[in-house]
Amino acid sequence: VGGPFAMSRDTALVFFARLPVPGKAKTRLARDVGPELAAEFYRRMAERSFAATSTSKRTCSRTLCFSDACDADGVARWVTEFGDDSLRVAPQCDTPDLGERMRHALNCALSTGGVDGGRCEKAIVVGTDVPDLKSAHIDAAARALDEHDVVFGPAVDGGYYLVGVRRGAAGFKTSAGSIFRDDTTQQTTEELPSSLDGKRGIHEAREPPSVGVAHHALFKDIKWSTPTVLRDSLVAAKSAGLMPAHENTLPTLRDVDTLEDVAAWGLNAERAPGSGSEVDGDFESFREAANALIAASITGGYES
Repeated sequence: VGGPFAMSRDTALVFFARLPVPGKAKTRLARDVGPELAAEFYRRMAERSFAATSTSKRTCSRTLCFSDACDADGVARWVTEFGDDSLRVAPQCDTPDLGERMRHALNCALSTGGVDGGRCEKAIVVGTDVPDLKSAHIDAAARALDEHDVVFGPAVDGGYYLVGVRRGAAGFKTSAGSIFRDDTTQQTTEELPSSLDGKRGIHEAREPPSVGVAHHALFKDIKWSTPTVLRDSLVAAKSAGLMPAHENTLPTLRDVDTLEDVAAWGLNAERAPGSGSEVDGDFESFREAANALIAASITGGYES
């Protein structure tokens, strides 16, 4: 077997997710519709992301990376009920720092995100609250990483819904012409990130990510949840000598955190000709769920 098609599957995809239960998922949305409806709507969004990216031609693995290690049993049940046995599961690292959690997940994916649990060439982290995310976006990001060190998917709010990095060779040229090595390459065996291969269970990576790790500068001192996250991240990448893909490489998409986001997504979906067929067969039912959520905020009841 093999050939060009098989060779192109060089990217590990990681979903950042929460267990979709009241009180944990979409707490800002819950202020307007209640924790139960917010959690259920988040579950629909996350599962939409899982399904919509399942046809990617570039991914060698997909991992649900959940926020709290104590939710492992609940996440396992969720994945079983969803019915996608190709999804791996792993907890995010135990730190409140979002940037460090993303960097750790990317490094784990580069080390153990391959088809057989080995290393792979590229890794991408995406959010699970982006209703319009498709396989095409993942494949476009992987193509961008063929020529660049990092790629971002711009979000409407000034942040990003996707970040991807590639592994370097023994050393690789940067935009400044120098050989780049992250200062994290001196990790000891005890400091190695845990594997993202849920099929074999969580364990230590077999080899240090000695080159091509996600550069710490991409995630250090970024003011998360502000309108300048993407801009600041691009500046950080260039300052570190990395070669980021152009910020418009991927389309700008909306992530959904509030009821206003739900309404804005629904309005845009109504205006987009043929948008349902471009996403997947779940489009109409998901749009109905969004409209029902808005109705619930007005009436105090849920129309399913």
